[in-house]
Amino acid sequence: MRTLIVSVAKTGHVNQCHAFCEAAGWTPDAVELIPSPARMTGPLDRLVLNARKRIAIRRAAPRARSPGRLRIVASGGAAEPVVAAYRALFGTDVFAVFSGRPRWRDEIFDVALVGRHAFEGDDPPDAAAFPAARTTVLRLGVMTRRIQGPRAADAPAGLVALIGGLNKAFTIDPARIASQLAALSERRANQPLTIAFSRRTMRTVESRLRAAFAGRAVFVDRSDRAGFEAAMAGADGYAVTPDSLTMTCEACATGRPVTLFDLECFDPSSSTARFARDLLSRDLVASATGERAAIGCPPGLFDPPSPALDAYDIWASGGSAAPRRRIDLSPR
Repeated sequence: MRTLIVSVAKTGHVNQCHAFCEAAGWTPDAVELIPSPARMTGPLDRLVLNARKRIAIRRAAPRARSPGRLRIVASGGAAEPVVAAYRALFGTDVFAVFSGRPRWRDEIFDVALVGRHAFEGDDPPDAAAFPAARTTVLRLGVMTRRIQGPRAADAPAGLVALIGGLNKAFTIDPARIASQLAALSERRANQPLTIAFSRRTMRTVESRLRAAFAGRAVFVDRSDRAGFEAAMAGADGYAVTPDSLTMTCEACATGRPVTLFDLECFDPSSSTARFARDLLSRDLVASATGERAAIGCPPGLFDPPSPALDAYDIWASGGSAAPRRRIDLSPR
């Protein structure tokens, strides 16, 4: 049986799709990436990316039905028209999972994994609010891939700081980060400190942090995935800029204590800001400027949920489709 990933061309979305495939034991046969503008994309770049998105959607859509059944894992709104085209050809012979809040008006997904941060308010919508999915699973955060890097036997445990970049909610202020990180390091009796940069970290932010902690920290370059995984595996705690859902969830998924840097939020209504507030209000993470210490998230909180895998098992065995339903797995 073929497995296809269809995702907006953004690292976090693609990682969510791979996380589900890994949990299900599926090896993707192909990955279709759809360029799409983000919330912070400028007007000119938005025009270019929208044009590229339309072309990519046409290319990714199937021309004719291939033999056999098909599994699709998708993420991002740009992936929905591609999945709709596959559904039109394959009918019930395709099993489709969506990571995110689906907005398609027809039922094209068997399961949608929707983070609570995707909507405002404490009372989430019922199943009818997501017509694109037969089963809606409400959860906290997004799926993450397991960190594969082994922890070296002689590696000293310490704090790993994960630094993000250009985003839709928080100002990445290197002076503010450096001040809070220095205080965190001092409270930890100056244990080993590692600072890892993401691909989105602005060069000015990176250079200022490298200068501020020269000789006091080990730095992981933005392109060094192996170094990032080794640092993640070796840490006994993390400090994360709250701009990145993926980095935050990756840290929380370890079950070790996570601290969020206290940064200026210029868009409190954004899903990223809502997610950070949700974690803090549930005491799953601590604030870098607060007095409460983080205790770590429960194991499996950011794993692909079992109801989605159960729905696939029923489909794979030829069973009848489950009635439309909503399952809330977010912690109380």
